[in-house]
Amino acid sequence: MNKGVEHTKNSLLLSLSFAAMVGLLCFVVFLFGLLFPYSKFEWAIYPRDLSQWYGIFTAPFIHNSWAHLFSNLPPLMATITMIFFFYRSIGWGVFVMVWLLTGIAVFTFARPASHIGASGLVYGLIGFVFFSGVFRRNIKSIVLMTIVVVMYGGGYLAGVLPIEKGVSWESHLFGALIGAWTAFVFRNFREPDEETQKPSWAGEDNSKKDYYFQRDVFEKTIEQRRREEEELRNQSSEDPLR
Repeated sequence: MNKGVEHTKNSLLLSLSFAAMVGLLCFVVFLFGLLFPYSKFEWAIYPRDLSQWYGIFTAPFIHNSWAHLFSNLPPLMATITMIFFFYRSIGWGVFVMVWLLTGIAVFTFARPASHIGASGLVYGLIGFVFFSGVFRRNIKSIVLMTIVVVMYGGGYLAGVLPIEKGVSWESHLFGALIGAWTAFVFRNFREPDEETQKPSWAGEDNSKKDYYFQRDVFEKTIEQRRREEEELRNQSSEDPLR
């Protein structure tokens, strides 16, 4: 099998595997809560409560119901796969930055209530994919941007507004902002398939080329060329016959 195809296949499998692991972790944590009931809100982000600082790390994996869990799992796994496959060199950096910085922003600025669920992480990853298309402006990033717009556009925008009771719109808003900022930070970290190939003639030394016209022929005024021609005629008339 071609090495390039084999490498692409392995990268896709690794991306899918990591996405499945994150999804499985969320599922196992929820199932554990059903079998061994505990106070989920003790593991939530409660803004500015220093005794619950660890919620920054744990809250994305805690869900309140089956509906809550399964509303987050598909977009979470899809965007993780997308980022780790198409942005392989920065996948871990993007995931960790969005996860932690979104949690820190919610902990610092959100209203005093328990915030749980992976939706902030989802919004951050979608925001990264969307704004990567804005900042990178190559075919791959624009196609991915279009995909997330088609899949999540309407609901994504509505989620950042405080219109639904019991929903952490702050997690959505801060996740989207962190995703945009992360895309800006990593805008110059290009994957091999994003590198712009220079044309074959780009590195040539123009000073060594032969030209049909002299290089300065178009820089001279009509008057300058007229004088040069007149001088040449005068010189030819003064030359002695041989």
